[in-house]
This record gives sequence, C-alpha cells and structure tokens, in this order.
Amino acid sequence: MSFANTVQNWFKTEWGGSLLLPDGWYGRPYDNQHALTSVKETGEALTVVLDQKLRLHFEGLKSVEARKTELVFGPFDSLRFDWETYGTDIKRGTKEYRTGEAKIVSAPR
Repeated sequence: MSFANTVQNWFKTEWGGSLLLPDGWYGRPYDNQHALTSVKETGEALTVVLDQKLRLHFEGLKSVEARKTELVFGPFDSLRFDWETYGTDIKRGTKEYRTGEAKIVSAPR
C-alpha cells in the first residue's frame, strides 16, 4: 500500500484531526479538526493538504503509519509546512523541519 492510500484510508475512518508538528501542536490540541483536501505522492515526496490552507510537503519520508486515532509521518529527511490563517485577516507562513515526525491526531471520543 502506498503512503497516499494510508492517508486516504485513515481520513475515511477518522474524518479529521489536529496537527502535531516536530516542535509542537499547530494551534490548540483538539481545537481544530483538519479535513483532508488532497494527497499526492511522487517518487520520494508526499504532499498532504488540509482544509485547503495547510500544506505538508515531505521529502525522504520513510513511513506513514495509521495507529488508531493517530496518523504518523516519519521519520523524514525534510518537511516543509506552508500555512495560511483562517478568517478575514489572512496571514501566510512557512516552517521547515530537517528531522522528526509529524502526526494528525483525531479528537478523543
């Protein structure tokens, strides 16, 4: 099974989740439940887009694992996280990571 299929199947079951980056939560834990917009896998790269506003681009990704309420990405060689705020005063930014893992975690039931 490809990494893209693993991502799609997890979102079919869990619908969405909060984003945990290598340096901590994006926003408050469980406050936002991000939905999958798209996933694309090409060669050594995987790009996951959430809510049409958050883009995770992995290079050299070694594993994507669905662990019940967690979708775990990593280890990886690099992760570029492009984000855009919600609301009317739009801000954009980028953060890059060279190691670690990222997770999408669904809310506790």
